[in-house]
Amino acid sequence: MFRLLLAVVLAAGAVAAQTTSADARPGSVSGIVRDASTRAPLAGAHVSIRGVDGVKADGQGQFEISKVPPGRQWVSVYDAGRAASGGLAVLVAPGESAEIEVLVKVGGAITGRVTDGDAPVAGVSVVLLERHFEFGQLVYAPLMAVATNSDGGYRLQPVPAEQTFLILARKPLKESGANADAPPDPGKRPPVPIPTYYPSARFAEGAQPVTLMPGETLRGIDIRIASTAPFCIEGELDVPAEARLKAVTITQTQALVSGVGFTPAEALLSERGAFRGCGLAPGEYRLSAISDTGVPRASRVYAFARVSILDHDLAGVKLLIRHIADVAGDTVWDPAPKSNDPAAKPLVEVFRSFADNHADEAKPPSYMGGKMSMGDYVDIPGPFRLTQIIPDDYELGIRGLPQGCYLKEASYGGIDVLHNLLRLSTQDGRLRLVVACDSGRLTAQVSDREGNPVANSHFYLMPEGAASEGAMNSELRGWPVEHGWATSSTPLPPGKYQALACDLETDGTAEAVLKLWRARSKATPVEIRPGGAAQIRIELVDVN
Repeated sequence: MFRLLLAVVLAAGAVAAQTTSADARPGSVSGIVRDASTRAPLAGAHVSIRGVDGVKADGQGQFEISKVPPGRQWVSVYDAGRAASGGLAVLVAPGESAEIEVLVKVGGAITGRVTDGDAPVAGVSVVLLERHFEFGQLVYAPLMAVATNSDGGYRLQPVPAEQTFLILARKPLKESGANADAPPDPGKRPPVPIPTYYPSARFAEGAQPVTLMPGETLRGIDIRIASTAPFCIEGELDVPAEARLKAVTITQTQALVSGVGFTPAEALLSERGAFRGCGLAPGEYRLSAISDTGVPRASRVYAFARVSILDHDLAGVKLLIRHIADVAGDTVWDPAPKSNDPAAKPLVEVFRSFADNHADEAKPPSYMGGKMSMGDYVDIPGPFRLTQIIPDDYELGIRGLPQGCYLKEASYGGIDVLHNLLRLSTQDGRLRLVVACDSGRLTAQVSDREGNPVANSHFYLMPEGAASEGAMNSELRGWPVEHGWATSSTPLPPGKYQALACDLETDGTAEAVLKLWRARSKATPVEIRPGGAAQIRIELVDVN
């Protein structure tokens, strides 16, 4: 059996060598980029082919890309300023030029008014939320935000076409000090708007989704927002003066809304540790306070609480006090690597993303962000300790595992953190990491309907038993198809999968994942055995 498998692999390598060496003279691709709806040329659109330097279309939408490898290539077009995207497959003959016309779907705009009854509401942030999958759950992340004008009007632009969005209107929280000058009676305080989804829903589950056709301007997307008497949150922090806590940060959260947070309010702390924050609409809030970075490690603290405001002020709020501390854990093999390599010492890290803007601050579709990570190199097997970790919510990562090994299980205090957030802010426990070294490999030969090798596309491997789109996304793997072949670039846990090759490129949103989910009937089943090497032949399919 081993000799047969080896012969198949060697034969596949020979075919690949013949494919790539027969006539490798590069060709070129030239043409014009047009709006798919109006057929107007699109100047300045970025045109690219993977592995080749991209170009920008000129003033008449024309372009030319040289030094293109022969074979079937996918030409991708993107224009951020118009939220335009598209692509086209082209067969490039050795040493020849291919001429094409690429039609792209241009984004549009959403306009409307925010009113409180019949009166316009100015200065409200209107946030466009796009769908994502996060830890197996469908959530919404902010794409852009604009402020309403004096007439309550707003315009969101450019909005990508043929995607599903929610629209949220909310008033950013104002800074409020510990001695916030708010009357004791909420009825005597100036009213504040309640965060509202289009057209008039308090929660994301009741919102009406919005989808644009290419180039469409969707008008009349009016949001009726109610106002309420504002409420206050007050309490005390019992921490030593050397911790140097200056304020409590109050941030409103929205169920099913992920990513960058909303604009917070700062409630200053008095000398005795008291705080009072006002101007708050009913909803869910996250309270936090952290010592200055200059405070010695032994004195640094982090305070945290989650509270709900219904229809009255909250008094006597207590925050959970935690010190900047170490996270202890253990690593084990299951199964261990079979080779006699030196002991593994991978990097274990906890990280969370951040952005320079808050979700309800007016900003363009693309804005700068980053990732804050903390961790250390650990031994496998054995105990470890991650030092000086700020108690917060994190994702868990591990890098530098031996070849063929992968993180099989991860738990903190008995709670799965491989597929969920690691909540150091509200949980106690020990981190347990199980590393397996029984992964397999997969090589796929990809061709088009005529049997020609596909030079440039995408290959996806989906778990066969996924019960939902979100569960599939959590285990989804993908690689590029190059010169008719796709080879697994990451360790594959043993199991049954569904393989699919297509021109779809995942972009982090739920739209691409949903297309893959709907195309499962076109996929090819494949089983990865422990330590095995699987090989399949697969045909390119259309998933749009």
